[in-house]
Amino acid sequence: MKLSQIQNLTKAKLEGDGDFEISSIAALPQDAKQDQLAVVFQSKFAKAQKVVTTTEAKALIVSEELANDKNFRALIDNRDLNLLIVARPKFALKFIVPFFARERFAPNGVHASAFVEESAKISDDACLGAFVYIGPESQIGARSKIHPRVTIGRNVLIGEDCEIKSGVVIEDYVKIGNRVIIQPNAVIGADGYSYITEEASNLEKLQKGDFNFLMDRQIQHKLFSIGSVEIHDDVEIGSGTCIDRGNIANTIIGAGSKIDNLCQIAHNVKIGKDCLIVAKVGIAGSAIIGDRVTMAGCSGCGDGVEIGNDAVVGAFSAANSDVDPFMPVLGAPAIAYGEFMKRQRAIARLPRQQEEFRKLKSQFESQNKA
Repeated sequence: MKLSQIQNLTKAKLEGDGDFEISSIAALPQDAKQDQLAVVFQSKFAKAQKVVTTTEAKALIVSEELANDKNFRALIDNRDLNLLIVARPKFALKFIVPFFARERFAPNGVHASAFVEESAKISDDACLGAFVYIGPESQIGARSKIHPRVTIGRNVLIGEDCEIKSGVVIEDYVKIGNRVIIQPNAVIGADGYSYITEEASNLEKLQKGDFNFLMDRQIQHKLFSIGSVEIHDDVEIGSGTCIDRGNIANTIIGAGSKIDNLCQIAHNVKIGKDCLIVAKVGIAGSAIIGDRVTMAGCSGCGDGVEIGNDAVVGAFSAANSDVDPFMPVLGAPAIAYGEFMKRQRAIARLPRQQEEFRKLKSQFESQNKA
């Protein structure tokens, strides 16, 4: 691919030879070969200096900020480099990567082993892979691709241009919008984890400070989930993720939200628009997640917790109470980022303070003996 072609794709400013041929994109700029395209993500010269100095690549994508830095210009002077200058190098990859991607499998047409119930409606240009099951009254929209061994239950609505990967199970009455991607082995619409005892359970008593426990069986009666799941447009759901149906109302995933692998989204949860839910996040029942919220890896929130718009829940953090909008929180239980760091610094000082205390104590005891 020529640099001039990449320039056209990314709307970049080109400095150098537009006919320079690129063989591929380098995974890391410092490991790049001369004919590879190196993407320099760092915009500050201090962080980009080592990358630019060590790379063998003759073609770089750099940010406008870095390209305008006089120190960067001095560094690359007389190095025979070709530059593509863009506002955001990372975003430029969106347009470049597809041209270097290898073709991946997707079903074409309707496989002979796919089973579609008579009352289901499949768009003429939808594709069904081997051993797909489409339940009664379900609908598959235009150009959607259902990969092998997907099970779709009763009255499921799937919109246009969706891609449902192998092994996915979509239970009854789930509604999925347009351009939704569901990665392998996700389960959408299973019953919520909802049980209730006839009398107050020991757990309920413990939560109220009542230790008059019943030391006998406490039968957990299943509370059936009669709600469903709504997944709005442009959502992606990772492999092995489970999204439970609501008990009465629907569990909702807002437009544009991206959910990583191995996440648990419980019954009645409402996730807003454009959220990032990273791997192994657990969201308990009836929690409300605002728009553009980030929940980092292995974080979670408790029953009924509300997380405000644009909040960030850090990795391994547990939001057991509401989080204000725009608030970054860390820890278990999660507290404001500034307070968390203050406490961590205080903990780090403890060994030195203990040693100082021991010395003062020893001096005090020696003086008293004298």
